[in-house]
Amino acid sequence: MPRRDVGQNASVRLFRTGVARAGAAKPSGGRIGRLRSLDGLRGVAAVVVVLHHSLLTAPTLADAYFTPGQNQPVLSPAWLLSYTPLHLFWAGGEAVFLFFVLSGMVLVLPVLQNARFDWFSYYPRRVVRLYGPVAGAVALGLLTFLIVPRFDDRELGDWVIARPDSYDLHRVLKDLVLINGTSGAVSPLWSLKWEVLFSLLLPLYALFAMVGRRFVAVKAAVLLAMLLIGQFYSEAVFYLTMFAIGGLLAAHWRDLAGSLSRFAGAHRWFWPLALVSGLLLTSVRWLAVGFGLPDHVAGKQIWIAVVGVTLLVLCAGMWPPLVRALESRLAQWLGVLSFSLYLVHEPIVLATRFAFARLDVPSPVSMLVAIPIAFGVAVLFSKLVEKPFHAFSRIAGRRAEALLLAALQEDRELALRDARTARHPAGQQPGDQPREFS
Repeated sequence: MPRRDVGQNASVRLFRTGVARAGAAKPSGGRIGRLRSLDGLRGVAAVVVVLHHSLLTAPTLADAYFTPGQNQPVLSPAWLLSYTPLHLFWAGGEAVFLFFVLSGMVLVLPVLQNARFDWFSYYPRRVVRLYGPVAGAVALGLLTFLIVPRFDDRELGDWVIARPDSYDLHRVLKDLVLINGTSGAVSPLWSLKWEVLFSLLLPLYALFAMVGRRFVAVKAAVLLAMLLIGQFYSEAVFYLTMFAIGGLLAAHWRDLAGSLSRFAGAHRWFWPLALVSGLLLTSVRWLAVGFGLPDHVAGKQIWIAVVGVTLLVLCAGMWPPLVRALESRLAQWLGVLSFSLYLVHEPIVLATRFAFARLDVPSPVSMLVAIPIAFGVAVLFSKLVEKPFHAFSRIAGRRAEALLLAALQEDRELALRDARTARHPAGQQPGDQPREFS
């Protein structure tokens, strides 16, 4: 059916264009191409998460999350890795904040740049794109439980023994649904709950990014306030606000790039200072513990890390030396692999740790073995699971659109048939004169 037939249906046309018309479409400053350096940044963040879970298998490093500032002697290797900027190399939670901001940019931007954004195909595409690889990760996690049984041993450290010892049907179903939270058996899946919710609420995020363009400072202040409120009262508000930050960056990226580039051209210190500031702000919780703040106080400063990762996104997308580094072949390969690596690495890290623990092999050795295995499995997972589901998501989107168009065509034909019937009752041919009765 030609698309112009659908255009005759005003209500459908309104939904198909969606919120994209509400803000006069495109981001301020013109159309934005693919920001490849941000793909590289995502790849680096995925490696940080792998290091995070790998290092947590070392009991002295796990103490940083379970008993912060208590069990590591000052200036010991564990203390230095935990409470100095070195923590950035394995700051897994903060890396996920970065994922959320980047997701906000990546999903909102196409809506802003396409006044006829197709919402009908978007939803099935997105659902398949997320849930297909998640199902694969759940299957892989279940396989690791079956191959390497888990057990409790205090010498494994708090983080390892806090992981579930079994992966029963209830936990599997919970992880497959995501919306009601996850079981912890494949711990990276916790963030997918928020990715799914954001994806479902994308029209609202796009609308927020587009309306009131002149009041970007006000909207930024609102988001900062929401981070603070979420930090103290609601994890949903806290996490979902990060996606809105990404959407706001997408809406004003061109203007920000122009303004910051001009300023940096006159002040060469700007971008290096922005990068260092972003790194320090991202690690603020750990630096605070290192300076002696109790964790219940330092932990409440984690919202500052979101400001830090936002600065890192700006640096990664706008500072030419960093852009070139993140557009390198290695960084781009990591970016392509990032989603698969994120999904599969943790069950492998834990299975390796439990297997080696039975042989009394220390955690550093299991890390050195687990990380290459995780990368190898991620490559296979990307090829055999993620990419096929990505392709299938596009097919699902086209199929959903085709079904919609067919339904609309059928409704239109029925409406035309009803209209003809109303004008020409049964038994009367078009052009016949009504009979006169005396």
